[in-house]
Amino acid sequence: MLRCAAYLYSVRAMLKLLRKILILSCLTVISLYALAYWGMGYTPLYLYNAPSVATGIGAKLACSARFVSGYDARTSAADIRVYAPILALLDYQYDDALQRVSATLLGVKSRSASYQPGIGCAIDYPGVTTRQALRWPVMRAAQAAWPKGNAVVSLDPGIQARLDKLLASDNAAGLDTRALLVAYRGRVVAESYSAGVDQHTPLLGWSMTKSVNALVLGHLVMVGKVNVAETDLFPSWHKDIRADISIRDLLQMTDGLDYQEDYDPGDTAVRMMFQEPDAADYMLKRPQLRAPGRHFNYSSGSANLLSRIIQDRIGGDEQADLNYLVDEFLRPLGLTSAVFEMDASGQLMGSSYLYATARDWAKVGQLMLNGGEINGIRLVSEQWVVDSLQPNDSDNEQAYGYQWWLNSGDSQLRWPDLPANSFAARGNREQRVMVLPDADLVLVRLGWSEGDYPDNENFKQILDWFN
Repeated sequence: MLRCAAYLYSVRAMLKLLRKILILSCLTVISLYALAYWGMGYTPLYLYNAPSVATGIGAKLACSARFVSGYDARTSAADIRVYAPILALLDYQYDDALQRVSATLLGVKSRSASYQPGIGCAIDYPGVTTRQALRWPVMRAAQAAWPKGNAVVSLDPGIQARLDKLLASDNAAGLDTRALLVAYRGRVVAESYSAGVDQHTPLLGWSMTKSVNALVLGHLVMVGKVNVAETDLFPSWHKDIRADISIRDLLQMTDGLDYQEDYDPGDTAVRMMFQEPDAADYMLKRPQLRAPGRHFNYSSGSANLLSRIIQDRIGGDEQADLNYLVDEFLRPLGLTSAVFEMDASGQLMGSSYLYATARDWAKVGQLMLNGGEINGIRLVSEQWVVDSLQPNDSDNEQAYGYQWWLNSGDSQLRWPDLPANSFAARGNREQRVMVLPDADLVLVRLGWSEGDYPDNENFKQILDWFN
């Protein structure tokens, strides 16, 4: 008996020792990586935040890749690690029963993200449970031709063959284009997809979400719930200079808030998206850096403040917000594939996290091309579309409207080979919804490019097919 007890004691002691050795080994590896990054000029702030940011990015993107887009683990890991070398060190654990993904860095730091139908994935935070009670209203595509439904019955064989060739050329050049779509005169005339993606795959628009977010706000303007000239927007801003910021300033990203759209650990954008349970609350605490209306500063934070205004003006709780969004905007638009992700607090992530099929992304462009009306339903006023496409009055970059990128407005055209009145929704990894009003064209490009996408050249090539 004593021998057995002594044996068990020795086994436990050995296990404790092995655990300590493992932890020390992991800490040693992390320390070596930290020293290497320090030697490359990274700040202590970067090094302190890197494990939390890396595991947050990994868990969130892997969760959405798996449960929204349907990608396998290898594809999602490859997509994630293009953002930073440290992300190649992540280990992923998939729980399909709970619809949760955890990302662990060298066995030490681990974070998770969880999925819910319709509202996708969000990073988990202890004690923050608001979104867990939310239910996405059911949407079904109408049994009708695009854009009212999703049936495509108007493919042009000649255009289709050219688009297939363009997608193949993109990917031979390493651009990782996953979907290309051409809508001409209100009909889809060609669509091409890479392996593993098809017309049913919801794909991440990244910052193209901002353009949709602005359209939702435009709908609220049309029904009298919002005025873009409003100031004094939030109670916490009442008694300081931020009370002078207008909704128009937020739309045009000339609000002057202290925010940098940089994506290193410790930067404001990364903290808002991957280290805070409530993105808008984080932005509400940012100080004023410049007077509003004077300087353009690209800001996902501004878009998330617009999301807060949208939900505040809809009224009711977060479930009421979702019901209104679906019933009054997404369903009439026909965006039945849409997954509009919320953060852990139940705040719509209007900066970044809308997933939709290529066919549905094209409907966003078609709505703008039609002057705010689609499928016989007016969703925003014609004046809203006009105002959305006006250059801002900043002193540095004017070719940006109400969360839409404009071809004209600065000293040179953004896309020199495209008509001056062209405009686009743009997102990270080179997502595009390009609208060419003079040609009655909407072009969609979805993919995962590490570098620039040649949209000027490629979209000019497509434009020439119709001339």
